[in-house]
Amino acid sequence: MSTHTRIASSPIAVTDDEVLALGFEMIGVPAKIIRGRRNLIRFFREHESELPHVVFINERVAEEIRDYREDLLRRGKVEPVFAVVPDLEGSRGTRLKELASLLTRALGSEELKL
Repeated sequence: MSTHTRIASSPIAVTDDEVLALGFEMIGVPAKIIRGRRNLIRFFREHESELPHVVFINERVAEEIRDYREDLLRRGKVEPVFAVVPDLEGSRGTRLKELASLLTRALGSEELKL
């Protein structure tokens, strides 16, 4: 038996907001509440090989772990997929900024306007 097993085969949510976590739990998605960049990075590093294919994160968490997610891509890891959802206070524009950055790099142009 391998010591590296996935936490769950179905998606999980990692958020810094109790209400958002409750919302995920209500629709059947297990949620973890983790606050602070250091704690988030530690959680993802310690459980990297156990994470399911999809991890829902809110925009604040996405911003806190941006470097970690970029490091995963540099290492050629395509899992987990981080599905970024808006914070309950409203969208911070994180998803759109990340998309613009990816397109800018792919196209080699800073002229992109979204």
